[in-house]
Amino acid sequence: MAKLRLRYYPEQVLLQKAKKVTTFDSSVRKLANDMLETMYDENGVGLAAPQIGVSKRIMVIDVSGEDEPNQPIVFINPQIVEKEGSLVGLEGCLSFPNVFFEVRRFHRIVVKYQNLAGKDVKMTAEGDLLCRAIQHEIDHLDGELFINKAVSPIAADLELVKNGFIAGDVEALENELANSGQTIKIKDHTPVVG
Repeated sequence: MAKLRLRYYPEQVLLQKAKKVTTFDSSVRKLANDMLETMYDENGVGLAAPQIGVSKRIMVIDVSGEDEPNQPIVFINPQIVEKEGSLVGLEGCLSFPNVFFEVRRFHRIVVKYQNLAGKDVKMTAEGDLLCRAIQHEIDHLDGELFINKAVSPIAADLELVKNGFIAGDVEALENELANSGQTIKIKDHTPVVG
């Protein structure tokens, strides 16, 4: 296994829809293993292939706790086939280091994907970190970023400016946020989605 180089916003590969995987061979298994090593090394709970510069519809997730054995899941060509409800929670992303803000996601999803052998799998996730991580990583495969799903766009912009991802005036954004009546909920983070 090898640690791969992460890609950071605004690299183009993060903004493009990834290509479907059609061949399930040792190169796909190696890529998935390298992605897992990279994700673990970066303390993430999810990673999509575009985040390491590869335009393939592959993502890996492991939401096991620190004191639990690793329980990685490899998703190939995933798609959400059912969704319902709404849930707001704090998210981060390995392609946006140190940036965290609240994002609205579906409360319950059913995702259809293929495993490393190319076999079809269907999984339900509801109201937990796995549910959030699946949606976040599928967004990466579709060239969509969590910054566009922020509950408070002003709070998201403030975090992006503070961390050097976009140009802007921190004080002006803080004032705009205060005057908008919106709140910003940034707290210590444990998991970083991906």
